[in-house]
Amino acid sequence: MFIVTNPKVKGFVPEWSQFKGFSILFDNPADVLLPLGEDKKLKVLTCDKEFKELSLYKQLHETLSLFPELSTTYLLCSLPFHSYHVTLWDGINDANLQDISYEYRFAAEDLVKHLPYSLLQENEFLSINSEFLNIKMDKATEFKFDKLTQWGNTVLAARLKPANTHSEKMLHELEQARNHLIKIYKDDIGIETCEFSYAPHVTLGYFANKELAELSNSRIEHWNEQFLIHTSGHTITFKSNSLYAFIDMATFIKK
Repeated sequence: MFIVTNPKVKGFVPEWSQFKGFSILFDNPADVLLPLGEDKKLKVLTCDKEFKELSLYKQLHETLSLFPELSTTYLLCSLPFHSYHVTLWDGINDANLQDISYEYRFAAEDLVKHLPYSLLQENEFLSINSEFLNIKMDKATEFKFDKLTQWGNTVLAARLKPANTHSEKMLHELEQARNHLIKIYKDDIGIETCEFSYAPHVTLGYFANKELAELSNSRIEHWNEQFLIHTSGHTITFKSNSLYAFIDMATFIKK
């Protein structure tokens, strides 16, 4: 009998465990943002397969479904299509709260505890120089599929790469701005929110059991060949980014 060893996975439906935090995500093109609550000040990220601008996401999701052994043999809990996104910067979350400097930790814990509604409150963690957190982005950046990656016997992800030379330049500028934000957080509240090296990707799912995930490594090359075939000619273009809260790995909420 195999047990769940990934804290982000609660069951095999899958049922996602509560895991709160906030990150900067690229704003998906053509998203339907569903209002949350009666005041409608918050909106839930929702992808729609019918939008041609999300064809790369659609191809990733449909190619994943060609390999039922991922869930039956390796216990991959696939993320729902509506939650697909590309993270630009990871902020504070349940996994790194203990790394924050003592003087800021209790305030950060309170912020995370009350997400997503704490997004609506003025907070030192959510703004820099009185501006809501985001990363300056002057021009659009286009990505295409690069390769399938299994990280840490925990995550199955579709790595992305710039689709053209213009996007390569834009990504380099975004990386510099991202590194600056990481340094500000490190200097001000004593936490290194994420690695300086940036690997844009779409998370496809989480493995419920690390031992079975490790066995999947022998199949990555085979699966990757199919992903390359099915995503050929498909790209996704981002024109902006925003701060999003999340309450689990399938639910992302924007102010």
